[in-house]
Amino acid sequence: MTAASHTESPIRAGPTFDLELFKSQQAKLRHHAKLNWIHWFILGLSLAITVFAWKTSESALIKRDQIRFEREAERAVSMMQERIRHYEDALLSGVAAMQTHDGVMTREEWRNYSEFLQLNERYPGINGIGVIHYVDTQELPRFIARIRKTVPDFTIFPEHEFDLSMPITFVEPEATNKSALGLDVAFELNRRTAALKARLTGTTQISGPITLVQDQTKTAGFLFYAPYYEGNATESRAWNALEREEHFRGLIYAPLIVRNLVQGVLKTEDPLVNIILYDQETVLYNDETLARTDKPTFTMEEEVRMNGRIWTFNITSTPAFELGSVTDQPVLVLLSGLCLDIMLLGLFLVMSRSNRHVLVLAEEMTDNLSNQTRQLQENNRDLESFAHIVSHDLKTPIRNIYSLTQILEDDLSEYIASNDSNTDIRHRLDSLRDQATRSQSLITGILEYSVLDNQEAPSALVNTREMVTTIGTQLSLGDHQFTLQGDFPTLHTNGILLEQVLTNLVDNAVKYNNTQNTPTVEISITENDDFYQFSVSDNGPGIAERFHQRIFKPFTTLESITDIHSSGIGLSIVQRAVERQGGQIEVISPDNSGSTFRFTWPKTDDAANSNHGRRYA
Repeated sequence: MTAASHTESPIRAGPTFDLELFKSQQAKLRHHAKLNWIHWFILGLSLAITVFAWKTSESALIKRDQIRFEREAERAVSMMQERIRHYEDALLSGVAAMQTHDGVMTREEWRNYSEFLQLNERYPGINGIGVIHYVDTQELPRFIARIRKTVPDFTIFPEHEFDLSMPITFVEPEATNKSALGLDVAFELNRRTAALKARLTGTTQISGPITLVQDQTKTAGFLFYAPYYEGNATESRAWNALEREEHFRGLIYAPLIVRNLVQGVLKTEDPLVNIILYDQETVLYNDETLARTDKPTFTMEEEVRMNGRIWTFNITSTPAFELGSVTDQPVLVLLSGLCLDIMLLGLFLVMSRSNRHVLVLAEEMTDNLSNQTRQLQENNRDLESFAHIVSHDLKTPIRNIYSLTQILEDDLSEYIASNDSNTDIRHRLDSLRDQATRSQSLITGILEYSVLDNQEAPSALVNTREMVTTIGTQLSLGDHQFTLQGDFPTLHTNGILLEQVLTNLVDNAVKYNNTQNTPTVEISITENDDFYQFSVSDNGPGIAERFHQRIFKPFTTLESITDIHSSGIGLSIVQRAVERQGGQIEVISPDNSGSTFRFTWPKTDDAANSNHGRRYA
């Protein structure tokens, strides 16, 4: 069911393989097969990222440990402050107890009160709690006589030149603090200064650094004072300094050894931080067992007001803290990154080696291809020559045979017209003439199919509407037989191929329309992204679905062999021309009623070349 054109197409030299261009591209590939600056740049960038990740991980861990250290340091300072406030509560409860007794308590009453406090359980670290009475110098004999009624061996010491006395009258537990009983705290500057400041301000005060008489180790300590007054405690809060001095009766005090205080706060055998505590220039606490020969990783210094004194906390990290901070994460990050870099370098080297092997093989193949190309070019020239020979030498005898049948028919015309003639003679002459015509059509179709790829017509602007209209006119189709639907564009394309496709399809639609109705053909066009879609529809008998693929094979026809003008190669030429431009063609014949051949054609010549390269490369 195909038609073949009876005009001979000129044979042009087809596109040749550019061997020099291929060798040039091969040289570029050979250069890229080596490790070049791009590979080294990638490796350098990867190494930089590895170092950055390593440093970032290390910095993040240091920052994390710094925050953890600061939290531990603040916790230690906070616990020290909390412990001092806890001791202050014990002193203030002692003031409350004293004032409920109108400022006069016996030794037994004070002992009972201190036992009620449960110092060892509720106030760990405190050495004791006692009462200091304020006594004028003139009243000392009477005061000593009163105290000796309950404490026969009571005496005030040491002697001093100041016109006041503040002896420690009661202190519990007395067994561990007996050496402090009777000590006049006015004899020494730090003790006296803090006591007088507590009297004037009405607030708890801590003395400067002292050595407690009851401390056998002679380490740094201090006294913690809370004043009590004669009269109502509530009223005393509103007194001025002179009124407080006038009503001042004594102090509730607690002796503390700083070592016990700090160790009670740190508690654990392996503390995470070490504290060196200063009161101005004096060292209150420094644990020599935690002394280090190396420099601590983390340090912090903080000044804190402690009940009239300014304590300086010098806090450092301990080996226990730093051991808990040790992690291999940054090293693992570095080693992982370096392993990846080494693997990347190995990959590049393997790729480079593989590329070199491929290029060696390609060079061998190129040499073979070069020889084959030259041979193919020679064969193509031979085939082109052969095509000319076939076109000229085969068609000429066939035309002569056709002419001879005409001559024979003329010579035998009288015999054929007679009643005695053999009727088979006319039939055989007609058959010989039909076979000559069919042979000529077949040779023409073979030549068109073989030289299709060599038809390299230059691209030009093609008005598709004018082209289709001209095809209809050439095939003698009237307006009622030939209709156009859609906006037919003007394309920059291979006009020869497009015209060949449309001519074959329209010619087939008319030639093989064996219906009783007048043959009609409709050509429509729609626009897609990069293609136009042409549709050629007829009202013929249609094509069974089982033949939809077969009809595009060369030398295939669905009509009888008596169709002398059909070469069976027209639709093969159509399919090859469409696909050569990067398009596709299909046939649609619903219910075997009419046929529609639909094919796509690129909008631009660049799109055609691109798709043709992908299809035939």
